[in-house]
Amino acid sequence: MTISGLAETLRAVSAALESAQGTLAGPAATSIEQAGATLASVRRDDGFHPVELDQAAAELARAVELVARARQAVDDYRMRL
Repeated sequence: MTISGLAETLRAVSAALESAQGTLAGPAATSIEQAGATLASVRRDDGFHPVELDQAAAELARAVELVARARQAVDDYRMRL
């Protein structure tokens, strides 16, 4: 593979990561937040709280951060080619 071919492949990887970040930060996060809000609004008298959804939202936020870091690493490497 040539340097220019590698750079083009890394550009495609960066674009895919950007798309993944948008999906994770947008529709996926919104769905989890809506589910948590719905469950919280119908709390039972026994103190039920949807902590699993809180955990899922936290993990999703972490995933968005990791994807952003991966994309930055790919872009940094591509710029050094």
